[in-house]
Amino acid sequence: MRIVLPTLHVRRSAQAVPLAAGCLKAALPEPLRSRTLLLDFFPEQGDQEILQAIVDSEPQVVAFSLYVWNRSRVCALARQLRAFLPAIKLLAGGPEVQASPQSVLLEGGFDAIILGEGEETFRDLMLRLDQGQTMEPSFGLMLPGGSDAGVSAAPPDLSSLPSPWLTSAVVPTEVGGVLWETSRGCPFNCTFCFDARGSSGTRLFPMERLEQELDLFIRHQVSQVWVLDSTFNHPPERGKKLLKLLARKAPYIHFHLEAKADYLDRETARLLAKLSCSVQIGLQSARPEVLQHIRRSLDPDKFSSKIQLLAREGVTYGLDLIFGLPGDDFRGFCQSVNYALNLAPNHIDIFALAVLPGTLLHHEAAEYGLRAQKDPPYEVLESASMSAADLEACRLLAAAVDLFYNTGRAVGFFAALLTVTGCDAVSFLQGFADWLLAEAKVPRETLLETERWMPAEALSLQEGYLAYLLKKQKRFDLLPAAQDLLRYHFHYAEALLGPETLPASPETLHGIDPWTTPLKVARGVRLVPFAYEILDLLEMGEVEVEQIAALFRPVGSVAIFLRRGDQVLCESLEEDFLKLLRGCTGEQSAEQIFAGSVMRAEGEEIARFALAEGFLVLPDRRNAGRPDRRSGRHLSNSSMKP
Repeated sequence: MRIVLPTLHVRRSAQAVPLAAGCLKAALPEPLRSRTLLLDFFPEQGDQEILQAIVDSEPQVVAFSLYVWNRSRVCALARQLRAFLPAIKLLAGGPEVQASPQSVLLEGGFDAIILGEGEETFRDLMLRLDQGQTMEPSFGLMLPGGSDAGVSAAPPDLSSLPSPWLTSAVVPTEVGGVLWETSRGCPFNCTFCFDARGSSGTRLFPMERLEQELDLFIRHQVSQVWVLDSTFNHPPERGKKLLKLLARKAPYIHFHLEAKADYLDRETARLLAKLSCSVQIGLQSARPEVLQHIRRSLDPDKFSSKIQLLAREGVTYGLDLIFGLPGDDFRGFCQSVNYALNLAPNHIDIFALAVLPGTLLHHEAAEYGLRAQKDPPYEVLESASMSAADLEACRLLAAAVDLFYNTGRAVGFFAALLTVTGCDAVSFLQGFADWLLAEAKVPRETLLETERWMPAEALSLQEGYLAYLLKKQKRFDLLPAAQDLLRYHFHYAEALLGPETLPASPETLHGIDPWTTPLKVARGVRLVPFAYEILDLLEMGEVEVEQIAALFRPVGSVAIFLRRGDQVLCESLEEDFLKLLRGCTGEQSAEQIFAGSVMRAEGEEIARFALAEGFLVLPDRRNAGRPDRRSGRHLSNSSMKP
């Protein structure tokens, strides 16, 4: 029997890992596992392409995983697949089937729905089908015509589940990422969330399994791991044990973790600082009276002090906010944005409230006047405290935050811009959104599609908005200093996330005449012009825009940025060195670039040094440099702090 497990991912990224499908495959005994195929698909692929790939795999069983982002399309694909292969067995599972399995059965024309954690149910069903038996309804398995109130099977003993990684059901790659389950469940019961899956408490995977999986990731030179644990630091001792394991076995892998601020302490912060990691923390709202409606609590002063533990240790951290929460209004959401940005997170994710079917909030929606989309993604449309117009204002503000602060790498200079413009965070970013729409003529739909914006585009918009704002405030004299801050932090961030520039080996340099050989600037090297001498600004450390303008003359400079390991090097270039680097496009030699402006001995020495340091490479090595293996990581603060 041929089994196919397709996954329609939300987008192409290092996180596009078919973990759910891998867990199902791993649960199967041999030889069924060897006859099971995982297929990855992405939204930009057409239906015909996806269907053809599934049909070409000659399946007898196809099992889809349904999520908020893919339910509608997967159900449509399932109906089309039935037309191609009438005898096929079509199954579905995942978060989207839990609340109303019968409607999913009908929408996709599935033969059965798997409820709850599906490994054991899926295994038992595949064994029956492989032996020629018929499907029978049972705990965890619903067939058409069954009760809409399906009953999930009891959660499995995690120590009995085979690992998708250790069984090679999913194979880690150096260029991709890893989704790594360390636990299941959640100790909390926020009304908007499905993480607890109807049960309370957290179940842990055995430490022995985790160690073996880490060893596997190391052997495969995995660059980054998303730890699937909604609160890794609850209780704190469990979190510390995990962090010590990561530091001992894999200190060079970048780990993405989710934490609850209440359980952070100094020891946890110091353990995090020993890792390459980023920590995401769910704030959701800075208003305690709003959070109580969703069974959360907050002491703003305590939360701030916990975040400062991370900041003092140099840990990269991000915050989550939700707009449209019951009892919240636009003014309150703005208060939350100001509070969150005042904590200087490296990244801030802002989401519209999703009123997910099956959650307690969905049942309580009428109490709060919540009206939400009936179909995925189930976003709130209005509430008793927030009108549709207010939600639109929230949406535009969230897009401005994402574009200016996140994509624009603004953490290092944002406070300085607020100081020089006299704005708070919200008024500054609302002004940015207004400027984009009215002055830059960016269509609303384009602004809201923030994931499509590239960092270089964000930098151009930041510079344009800053020029507009300072001119309006009659402080145009501060623009060169402000733009230098923007450019420094932007290029620092891009260098940190870009290819590594390594010195050339003696073997590589053998036989190369640096004076007569055409050379090219290495891919990881960035040449950046500044209005001021960049070394003056770097030496100041803590710096304000008005101080730069008052203390220094805009004499101009060009700096070289490159990464070595986790360090970004930034140096001001002398005229001859800059002339060489700018001229090295792969077409000209140092002799041709200098063209008699410097003596051969001096010019050859400069070229030899640049070649040895890896700044320059042969044209056929234009992609030289260690590729970025950390594209999904968030940025830490850079060395020049405003």
